[in-house]
Amino acid sequence: MAQRSLTYGHRLRGSAPRSRVRRFTNVGQMLARVFAGYKLISLREKRKGTAWGEARRNKHHLWSATKFYEAAVRNQGLLIKTGQFLGTRPDVLPDAYVDVLSGLHDEVPPETFENIKHQIERELGRPLAEIFVEFDETPVASASLAQVHRAVLKDGRVCAVKVQYPGIDHIVDIDLANMSFFISVLNKLDRSMDYRFVAEEMRKHIPLELDFINEGHNNERIAEDFKYVDDIVVPDIYWEYSTRRVLTMEYIDGVKITDYEGVRRLGVDPTDVAKILVFAFAEMIVKNGFFHADPHPGNLMVLPGPKLVLIDFGQAKELEPAFKDVLVRFTRTLLDGDNVAMGSAFRDLGFRTKRDDAEGYEQLGDAYVGRVAKRMQETDAGWAEGEIFQESYENVTKILRK
Repeated sequence: MAQRSLTYGHRLRGSAPRSRVRRFTNVGQMLARVFAGYKLISLREKRKGTAWGEARRNKHHLWSATKFYEAAVRNQGLLIKTGQFLGTRPDVLPDAYVDVLSGLHDEVPPETFENIKHQIERELGRPLAEIFVEFDETPVASASLAQVHRAVLKDGRVCAVKVQYPGIDHIVDIDLANMSFFISVLNKLDRSMDYRFVAEEMRKHIPLELDFINEGHNNERIAEDFKYVDDIVVPDIYWEYSTRRVLTMEYIDGVKITDYEGVRRLGVDPTDVAKILVFAFAEMIVKNGFFHADPHPGNLMVLPGPKLVLIDFGQAKELEPAFKDVLVRFTRTLLDGDNVAMGSAFRDLGFRTKRDDAEGYEQLGDAYVGRVAKRMQETDAGWAEGEIFQESYENVTKILRK
């Protein structure tokens, strides 16, 4: 799948539709076929039985996820970002969607070098050759809104140059409007398909991702918070070569966090990386109140040491002090085993279930952390083993889907 999508993407980047009608039609046809397939299975299931329906539904999950993937690569823009988001949500979608859509984190079609060159020269006001002594034409990473190239500045610094796709802001405006429409229609047709939270999250945060000055400031704030921490690395920003659409920063050649064999070749135990990752986000959320809000595998790397590298701060969020207070209260209720207080704290954190009853929140809290914490207390251990977290993860996804 990954190799096919890469080839497919290289062929289509320059031909992505830019009119609202064509983009609307591409997505609308895909969603209609997916929705109709599920409804047909539900209708026939009444006559053919649950076992038949479950088997057909699983096949349709994979078919639908593939159609979504292909539509995302065809349309590019925000549909890729949406697919990337959904590909990290096993609590929301069946496993087939997560498996297929997670490929969008790596296999995004790149823009042509000529268009990228013009974008950089327009933004920085100088020819490329006056700024860089080397500039790799092939990107090291292609994302939904921008791509990254390795380059060397005149002073010898090796850097990563993140360049926004030309015209992507116009495409994002179109996609936000289209997405809100489709989600509202799906919700009216079937109340179980309520993905309005996706539209709300996108409308709020995607425009901020198009401002690389904002991203650079987010980067520096996180770097400042971890400046005395040896095993967490955040790249330096080179402001003299950065604008709202071009961000130039220190180049760090790390191994992707999910490349387990690559991590082991560094002489690093992946378990040690997991511990650093947990510490990093606990520190950001509980202590600093400002955290990296897009920690998918493409934004996390590993260096020998081990050291954890955090990159791409287009999405970063600040938490109110009241939220941190509730989080501390929530943790205490987990350790105390007080299910009633835990359910109340879970709701105060902002979680909402469809039934919005105490029992659902108590089950969530117990599955998320309660069982892990209790096992640690029983064994008097300062760290829970991986299989305990795996069991907790499986319980959480089942309960969230329910």
